[in-house]
Amino acid sequence: MAEFGPVPLSILFVIILYVLIGEYFKSIHFHLIHETSFGILVGMLIGLLVKLTDSVAYAKFFELNTSLFFYLILPLIIFSGGYNLKKKKFLQNFKYITSFGFISTLLNYLITLALTIAINAMGTSIHQSLPLTYGQIMLYSATICATDSVAALTLISSDTYPKLFSVVFGEGMVNDAVSIIMFQAVNQLQDPNSPMQFRWYTPLELIGRFLENCVLSLLIGLFIGLFSTWCFKRFRFLTHSTTVETVFAFLMAYLGYSICEMLQLSGVISLLMIGIMMSHYQGYNISQLGKVTTRVTFESMSLTAEAFIYVYLGFAVWDQTTYFNPITGDLYFVEISWVFTLTQIFVVMIARYLSIYIVYWISVAVQGKAQWKLTSSELAVCCFAGFVRGSVAFALIQTLQANPTNGIEINQINIIQSSVLFTVVSTTLVFGTAMPFFVSYQLKSQQQEEKAERLLLLDDKEKNSPKDNKENKDIKKLSEAQIIIKYLDENYFKRWFIFDYENRKNDINKQRTKLYKKSMKKHLVKQVRMIFDPRRERISHLPSYKRN
Repeated sequence: MAEFGPVPLSILFVIILYVLIGEYFKSIHFHLIHETSFGILVGMLIGLLVKLTDSVAYAKFFELNTSLFFYLILPLIIFSGGYNLKKKKFLQNFKYITSFGFISTLLNYLITLALTIAINAMGTSIHQSLPLTYGQIMLYSATICATDSVAALTLISSDTYPKLFSVVFGEGMVNDAVSIIMFQAVNQLQDPNSPMQFRWYTPLELIGRFLENCVLSLLIGLFIGLFSTWCFKRFRFLTHSTTVETVFAFLMAYLGYSICEMLQLSGVISLLMIGIMMSHYQGYNISQLGKVTTRVTFESMSLTAEAFIYVYLGFAVWDQTTYFNPITGDLYFVEISWVFTLTQIFVVMIARYLSIYIVYWISVAVQGKAQWKLTSSELAVCCFAGFVRGSVAFALIQTLQANPTNGIEINQINIIQSSVLFTVVSTTLVFGTAMPFFVSYQLKSQQQEEKAERLLLLDDKEKNSPKDNKENKDIKKLSEAQIIIKYLDENYFKRWFIFDYENRKNDINKQRTKLYKKSMKKHLVKQVRMIFDPRRERISHLPSYKRN
């Protein structure tokens, strides 16, 4: 184990530096380079030094950790996202989140697949000596659809722009889950003994696998999440220690993930559902300190996992030209295709733009423009945020393993793995760096549009009676689906899964109302400041030495 010492030690050092510099950037509101980009760049620098020092240990480390993401890193990130999800905003913007996260991701996959097949057919003209198989292209297209909205989320205030923040965050979560399910569905169609053939019924078979995987994973996640909540309701001794509360909740979540992975389903979407169910019901069954402890613990674990994965990306950049053979123990040089990678970066941009705006155009054509509440600026931010490819794409593609005795397959797998890695790194560095300027410009336009709309609303309110305004507000408050869900939740599910709900109902409702009023007051204050002094809102985000 001593020979692996320099690599993990170097990664740990860069992770500490990543957290330190990242928080410093946030404290001074420095957005010229995002902490994810900083982690990748420092990881590349330290990784190069480690490889030059001991190339064999460097290659062995990456060969032995290809499944680390799916068994440890990814579950921590997804579960924390579901557990700390703002469910009310998620449900209010469910239409946009599912449209972009589900439908747009499927369109993105189809567009990427078609363009990649066309590029692969031009193998000779783009100097790619090893054309990819249809199965490899389908797996590649599924992985490269996974986006990363972390850079955009850090620039969007959840208090000032709650709708936009909710849509970008929710779309990112759903996008990751759909991309993983697509990858697993394609992988299940693969025959290990022969290359995959694209037939007329392949799309139907793929859709069937996708729906089966999605529905079963959601059901398992729903069952485990509710069962964990019931355990805290029934066995009250679990709430005597915040440590036990936190550990038991995490183990139950990981149980659901493990069951889905064992059944070759999507553990990620199951974890997302478990996190949402625990957050919604289980929070009322644990102690007040337990609520804070679980949220802080899971968020801390997620931060550590995200830091590791971005630093790991930087370290892995120099591992793409060599292959460590586990049978012979030797290092071999393998092929990468820079032309294929560069063309795929353009494919990523084209597919993202078309998939977002096709959904928008269809929605407007079917429901009318009045039913679409996202402004052009918000839509542009959603589209641009998805240009950045995520670490999930890298984690997915690393699960592909070539036959150590098949030289052609080794080179083919390395071409798509290196292409995904370089695409993730380049989009993170380029679009992540450009994100502050783009988001700032769009949000400034958004503020001007909202200010004009508020002035019009004030004129309308003067013309209408208070009674009419109240009735219109009540009508717009909840949709039919939300009313049904709220009725079932209040009259059945909370009684079944919340401890002593009948006697605690008033206290729970008062607590929720208090939190809601507090958040609304904070939001209202910011909105009023933006109306009368938009510059004040921008100045408040500047470092103290620049405010004067």
